[in-house]
Amino acid sequence: MRKEIQKKTSGYYRNEFNNIAWLYDPLIRALGYFVGGERRIRRRVLTLLNIQSGDKVLDAACGTGTSALIMAEMVGANGEVVGIDLSPKMIEIAKSKIKSPNISFLCANIEDISYPDNYFDKAHISLALHEMIHEGRVNTLREIHRVLKPSGIFVVADFGNPRGLFARFLFKILMLVETDTARDMMKRGLLNEIKDAGFIVEEVIILLGGIAQIIVAGKS
Repeated sequence: MRKEIQKKTSGYYRNEFNNIAWLYDPLIRALGYFVGGERRIRRRVLTLLNIQSGDKVLDAACGTGTSALIMAEMVGANGEVVGIDLSPKMIEIAKSKIKSPNISFLCANIEDISYPDNYFDKAHISLALHEMIHEGRVNTLREIHRVLKPSGIFVVADFGNPRGLFARFLFKILMLVETDTARDMMKRGLLNEIKDAGFIVEEVIILLGGIAQIIVAGKS
């Protein structure tokens, strides 16, 4: 099964996502401590989705499902949250957290989402696009555009364009542990790729001196 997934994907799936699955949650909690708390940061991003009771929400590249679980609280019993990720071990951890029937996790390729056109009211992806090669980002963004309703909201959180000497210095250090896919995304411009997929960018929120950004987009 793993070989089939690796052959199909355009660069997102790598073995290290399985290898670090057991460490992912405590690591993110520890890093979140320095920026005001992991849950606070996640809620800030998810609030931009304007999730309503009964909404159907997609969490693309959901990892261990922490954000999806928060969204499940927001949509209520009549809503639906679907988390999709290519790492079997990440999904295994996510499934172990399920406490209500309004959330499900799928180990699948987000470049080929098994849901019909215009299915989801909202969609979210955080810190995953920079892990993909250009083809993977293009496929993923187009698929999310396809499954999102015309009135839907799409929120992306990922690397931005650092401003100022200190922010650029920190960003260079960060890039030492990233792959060429992150640098390629920065060169091409994430905003451009989102627009090319058919979205209308409505708001860009700059964080940490430009090291990170949150993009709010609508479906055109």
